[in-house]
Amino acid sequence: MKILVTGDRGYIGSILAPMLVKNGYQVVGLDTDFFSQRGGSPLGGKTEASSPKNSYKKVTKDIREVKLSDLLGFDSIIHLSALSNDPMGEIDPKLTEKINHRASVRLANLAKKAGIKRFLFSSSCSIYGIAKEDFVDEKSEVNPLTAYAKSKIDTEKALIALSDENFCVGILRNSTVYGFSPNFRNDLVVNNFVCSAIAFGQIRIMSDGSPWRPLIDVRDLSKIFMEFLSVPEKKINGQIINIGFSENNFQVKDIIAKVQKYVPNCEAVYTGEHKDARSYKVNFAKFKSLFPKITQDWTLDRSIEDMVKNLKLLGFSKKDFESGNFTRLTILKNLMSKNLINSKLYWEKEFKE
Repeated sequence: MKILVTGDRGYIGSILAPMLVKNGYQVVGLDTDFFSQRGGSPLGGKTEASSPKNSYKKVTKDIREVKLSDLLGFDSIIHLSALSNDPMGEIDPKLTEKINHRASVRLANLAKKAGIKRFLFSSSCSIYGIAKEDFVDEKSEVNPLTAYAKSKIDTEKALIALSDENFCVGILRNSTVYGFSPNFRNDLVVNNFVCSAIAFGQIRIMSDGSPWRPLIDVRDLSKIFMEFLSVPEKKINGQIINIGFSENNFQVKDIIAKVQKYVPNCEAVYTGEHKDARSYKVNFAKFKSLFPKITQDWTLDRSIEDMVKNLKLLGFSKKDFESGNFTRLTILKNLMSKNLINSKLYWEKEFKE
């Protein structure tokens, strides 16, 4: 099976694409390449995911510039590409709508024309925003609070409308991702706490620690994406599915306690600057019923311990934290300040490959 993975050089893609190769899939990655060696400075490290035996063809192209001819011959697309978190999405809400929503729907339309049979979309549980229920499920009212979250819910609706018996659309509403990756990020809640603990011996929490978050390790999520490629179409076509595990709904204060377990003498400081409005516990019963054999391999404890080990081996320090090299928003701003990319987030011509 030939798979196109958009965003293959990102935080999730740099785990998922090599995993697919290892499992016998023919993979092509498509990425504008802001956040790997060309644009940013990921930690990398010698991991199975970065092994030469798991290499694959990489195409460097903006998702907005994809043509029909780029998609011919593929069986499925896993679409990860996006302005990938809430602060980045607020750089320019209109730009977020163009990249995350319009470009995604355009890609799906082109995929359908190209005869691609399956389109898997990486959505987000952040669309629940401030939950009005104890637990939210796929039928709950959504409350997107950011440009990023709004772009995800708009795209979900458009993709469902495109689905039919010849074009299977699976929508994965992912929990907040954590864990070590060859293209590491420290702007995700668990990763940020771990990095802060190692770099400063202190975690500063602007909320009171009470908000709930559903969490999932990047390796477990990648495994789940792979399972979505082979499951019968009738199980997922036109379906929105919350992705995660019930035992991985945590309050922020509980995440901090676990980080302190693996980074001894780390101080937690609650600044009280604001109360985080986003809080949601997610029901994953639908996912569990559709994929009863999938279990969590990377618990929060295991992942934090692994992350601490890898970051220390790579010498992660206060300098690394403050450099912004592992924060998506900072990398984009740095690229813009150096005139490597323009205000529309296109590479300047002289820097295109």
